[in-house]
Amino acid sequence: MDKASLADHRRKPITREDRWRAIRERTTRGLLLFNSGPDFAHLQGDLWAVRSSRGGFHKTDLADETCSCEDFARYGSVNDVCCKHIVALAIAHATRRNRRRRPSCPSCFGGYVTITVEEDGQEHDEAAPCRRCNGR
Repeated sequence: MDKASLADHRRKPITREDRWRAIRERTTRGLLLFNSGPDFAHLQGDLWAVRSSRGGFHKTDLADETCSCEDFARYGSVNDVCCKHIVALAIAHATRRNRRRRPSCPSCFGGYVTITVEEDGQEHDEAAPCRRCNGR
């Protein structure tokens, strides 16, 4: 057996545990990449450029969940596992969509605030619509 076949992940099937470990690792790395700052540029449609840790950019397609990085080419595409670039871009995209959908209000959660009400000498919490978000 030559060295190239030992390093080729496509030759040996991965176990379920190996796949879940790979997903957890790449999800963690993707979250770290997202938290490191805005390193994305929209190209067209669902195509984005995501900054590489080695310099340059990787072309990432959010709809097809594909990336031009080595990790995705060698491991992710074969084993149906997203790379950190796809995960980071998905988080950024979801965060951006959430901001457009709802105005950010630091005093509420989902358009409601919690108020404490006293009835018959006992206090309990109730949810009330946020005045700031609902325009009152």
